[in-house]
Parts: sequence; C-alpha cells; structure tokens
Amino acid sequence: MKQLTLVTVALLITISYSCNQSAKKSGTANTTETATEQYITYSGTLPCADCSGILTKLTITSPDSIVHHFKMTETYQGLNNKGDQDFNSEGIYLITKGSVNDPNAIIITLNPDKDKNLQRYYQKISEDELRMLDMDQKAIPSNLNYSLKKQ
Repeated sequence: MKQLTLVTVALLITISYSCNQSAKKSGTANTTETATEQYITYSGTLPCADCSGILTKLTITSPDSIVHHFKMTETYQGLNNKGDQDFNSEGIYLITKGSVNDPNAIIITLNPDKDKNLQRYYQKISEDELRMLDMDQKAIPSNLNYSLKKQ
C-alpha cells in the first residue's frame, strides 16, 4: 500500500511540475506579445496661418493592434514671434475605408470619440505617407505640403 501511495504522490508531483512549466511558458509568451506593441511614427511640417509651420509628430500603434492609440506633438514654430510652442495630444484613432472623393481611400480619424473640433483626419497615401484632410474629410486644395512621412 505504501508503494502505491509513493507512486501516486510521485505521479502527482510530475504532473503538477509539467503543468506548471507549460503555464510558465504560455505566460511568458503572452507577456512578451503584449509588451512588444509596435508603433509607427510619421512627421512633417504642416502649414500654419499665424506661424512659420507646425512641426508635427504623430505616433500610432500598429493598425493590427487591438487598441488603436495615438500620441501627437505639434510644435508651432515662431508663433506670434514668441518662439516655438508645443501642444501634445493623445487618444484613440479609427481606420475607415472610403471618403467623399475616393471609395477606396483609407482614412485615419484621430479622436473619433470626441467633439468634431478635436478630430483630425489623415488619408493614407502609401505605406510611407499620410496626408491631412479638412474637417469634411476632403483633400485640402492647396499647393502647400500637408503630408507626414513615415520615420
């Protein structure tokens, strides 16, 4: 009887150890996946009505991410002859297909959950370029540069 008990205990210890090792391996893989969130950064200098330009840096989580998050820094250069001034914002973004002018356009909307005045729209021109759109999600008719390039 003692031998049967010892064999049973040894078997339970082996099973427990084996399950523990599987859980550790699984937990490590999940933690690594979550911790290695990928980001894409675009930057460029956009036109400004009352300054020399808006140096814009937009960082978004990969479109494959579960949560679409962005961070943006806008540096108004030479604002009212007082030097540069930074404005930071962050929130979520939404990717949609189709615009007023192009049914195949890929549109990125910053702050879709906020007031329309806080939303920004960019069209994905290529893997390396986003172009700012107006409040109606239309191309801005101008010879000025409204593009952000991938870094």
